[in-house]
Amino acid sequence: RDGYDRRTFLKLSAAASAGFTGGRCATGTTASGVAPVTAGGRRVRNVIFMVADGMSMGVLSMAEPFSQLVRGRGTHWYGLKQEADATWGFFETHALNSLVTDSAAAASAWGSGSRVNNNAINVLPDGTSLRPLAPLLKDHDIATGLVTTTTITHATPAGFAAVQASRDDQMEIAPQYLDSVEVLMGGGARFFDPAARNDGRDLLHAYREAGYTTWDHGRMLDARIAPWRVLALFDDGHLPFVIDRREDDQLRQRVPPLAKMTSRALGVLGRRDGGFLLQIEGGRVDHGAHNNDIAGTLWEQLDFDDAVGVALDYVRQRDDTLLVITSDHGNANPGLNGTGADYERSTKVFETIAGIRASFTAIGRLLREGQGAAHAHDVIRATTGIDITREESQAVSDAMAGDLSREIAMQQQNSAAMLGQVLSNHTGVGWTGVSHTQDWTAITALGPGREHFHGVMKNTQAFDAVTALFGVDFQNPKMSAAATRRYADEPSSASPSPHWV
Repeated sequence: RDGYDRRTFLKLSAAASAGFTGGRCATGTTASGVAPVTAGGRRVRNVIFMVADGMSMGVLSMAEPFSQLVRGRGTHWYGLKQEADATWGFFETHALNSLVTDSAAAASAWGSGSRVNNNAINVLPDGTSLRPLAPLLKDHDIATGLVTTTTITHATPAGFAAVQASRDDQMEIAPQYLDSVEVLMGGGARFFDPAARNDGRDLLHAYREAGYTTWDHGRMLDARIAPWRVLALFDDGHLPFVIDRREDDQLRQRVPPLAKMTSRALGVLGRRDGGFLLQIEGGRVDHGAHNNDIAGTLWEQLDFDDAVGVALDYVRQRDDTLLVITSDHGNANPGLNGTGADYERSTKVFETIAGIRASFTAIGRLLREGQGAAHAHDVIRATTGIDITREESQAVSDAMAGDLSREIAMQQQNSAAMLGQVLSNHTGVGWTGVSHTQDWTAITALGPGREHFHGVMKNTQAFDAVTALFGVDFQNPKMSAAATRRYADEPSSASPSPHWV
């Protein structure tokens, strides 16, 4: 599949049926009714859209004291929220078929302005393909970049550039960026590898033939070249968790931090005369939360915040660039619980998180290498510095063996949640479960056009604002909640394997 689905153009003309609305607007007034913003007599030239995927408000609030604890300074996002020229808001995050969204539906809402069912990338329940931002902006000589700590074909980057009925079809998403996205950085090399692809297509060769410079090691970001297009893939799958890279010199050299990728992407895209849209995703914040892994989650959040600092430096040197920082949904809602009489031990137990030196993914691998409570105790102590009790050790061992008979709450009936519950006794951080939540997500905006990201917004309004600020008049077809019910009984195509492993 090459580029976005061409059915987009055919289906737009039929959008009035089956509960749809949408279409192009007359030139001069944008589809959203928002007038194009100018800065110093010029239209907004660039938009940087940053996503801490799966970031509940508890993660944002805990990241500040954690940063002070482990780095001796606060976070850029916290500092930005103190500035008078920054705008605050919230996204309401529903999917078309659920009050709780997944990343595919959330990114599609941003990327197309239309809500879709969970698991879909810019495809309505009846199969109607939507036109996402990347190919749309390309028609107006506006470049696009996607930078992520997940696979580059994962749901959030894909929502801005791809059209696919199922987010799990990452092999099908990989060729769709060709010629429509100028900068691609993240993981997911296997989806471009002819040896791994069912069709045997050598996508790395195809991208090079199309003028992309390809990188696979962090040192390549330091190369003194000025590429016009970049495909940088630093791992076969998701980039390893930051907390694990901190303990491994080889990983740290091979996999660059998100801030460095952001800086290089801005350098490449900033040469474009027509301007750019750059989406930057701290994708493994979400994965840490799914695992109930507070240390893993917070280190990912700090990695994302460093990228925020790079973006802020870029924006503050210009008068034509809008920065939007947000999340697509909450996840497991971690929060620091009061501990001790009058909560006097809360700070002390929170500080325990700084001593954890491995992600739950890495800890889980070690736990599976042996059996029994003693083995579980030794692994936890070696990787976290925490001496869990014999009862806690047995609970972890039983959970790793698949015995969760003592757990009644369905959200907690898995080994990750059990490990999270056990360590919460020592860190003070509790979790509601292991899945996404319905919460509103925080927005902070800086630069020209920031007023369009104020207050409580539907996630679809981001598309309207971005296209309007670029002076692009376009609306995709939409489906009403009533119209989508006729497809409610169709079987889900969702993969049985969690997307964060």
